[in-house]
Amino acid sequence: MNSALLKSRLGYGCYALGGAYGKKLSRAEAVQLIRLAYDLGIRYFDTAPLYHTEEILGEALARHRDQVTIATKVGAYPGAERLSREHITASCHASLRRLGTDCLDLYLVHYDDDATAVDEVLETLEKLQDQGKIRAYGLGHLPASRTAAYLEQGNPRLVMAEMHCAMPGQYQKLRSLQQKYSFGIIAFSVTGRGLLAGEASQPADAGLRSIDPLFRRNKLASGLRIAAKLQEMARDSGATPAQIAIAWVLAQPGVAGALTGPADRRHLEENCAALHLKLDPALEKELTALVYREAEAFRQQITREIASILASPARGPDLVYCLEHGVEMELFPRDEGARLLTEILRGHNLARCQRQLQSLLHSAKSPK
Repeated sequence: MNSALLKSRLGYGCYALGGAYGKKLSRAEAVQLIRLAYDLGIRYFDTAPLYHTEEILGEALARHRDQVTIATKVGAYPGAERLSREHITASCHASLRRLGTDCLDLYLVHYDDDATAVDEVLETLEKLQDQGKIRAYGLGHLPASRTAAYLEQGNPRLVMAEMHCAMPGQYQKLRSLQQKYSFGIIAFSVTGRGLLAGEASQPADAGLRSIDPLFRRNKLASGLRIAAKLQEMARDSGATPAQIAIAWVLAQPGVAGALTGPADRRHLEENCAALHLKLDPALEKELTALVYREAEAFRQQITREIASILASPARGPDLVYCLEHGVEMELFPRDEGARLLTEILRGHNLARCQRQLQSLLHSAKSPK
């Protein structure tokens, strides 16, 4: 079972420890929080070289190494090497050293690059597996077509996806692939980066939320409607909105596990309690119906909304919003979207980026 590899259905993700959403914890604070997660029953921990938390995680879990699953990643990060044999092998050895272990339980392709053949990446991962450097491998942040290629040619045990009540689209795509291939889904951002917990009705000034498309325009309005439903369910059940949001994700077919990653002790304790929450079947059905009703309504209007945004001079966060949802709905090519996103985040000629988006949208709307 893929869920058995994780040792617990709720895992702790180390992304926020580096200050991605604002406050950066000290090393001692981060170690203490990871150890609290263990004490609360979490046995699956996720990190990546990009998070700069591997050494911290290794220190925190040294005394419990045999009782936990550690996952880290390799990726073709912006400005880094491609996913060559040499890069994957060197990255694996570096992660082993930073984590202070001799084997990675789960090694995930974090960001893919289509310049490297799938079979070359798989061959390298399977060689590392044969050498005892990794127990299993999986995928994350890959387009559906590329994910399918890896599943067809190899044996990824687990695939990561952003999944929460306000964003079920990636889950739906992976769920369709599960009809043909045997793998589990690891959900992340399960409380919608705080939106569904009732904490963030507006984008925060610090960190990634300041440009996060989830906290803007029609997507925010949809998320707030779902958050209101979670608050209503919380009043009736005695659980919190965050706990219900997490329990809903864990109840979905094909989900092997979910990641939570708060940098606040109280939120971690709250989220871990969701492991013991069983939703009322009627309420779960009602919530699921709302989730997919909102998703369909958003899908039907997003092309018009993007066109409206691009019709007037737009700021960087609004261009990111157009890109995120344009790629998600397959209006824009993923590779072109990634290139434009890099330019927008660097503040490079936003007017030119907007014109390019207008051109891509026009092409998407033109009869094929």
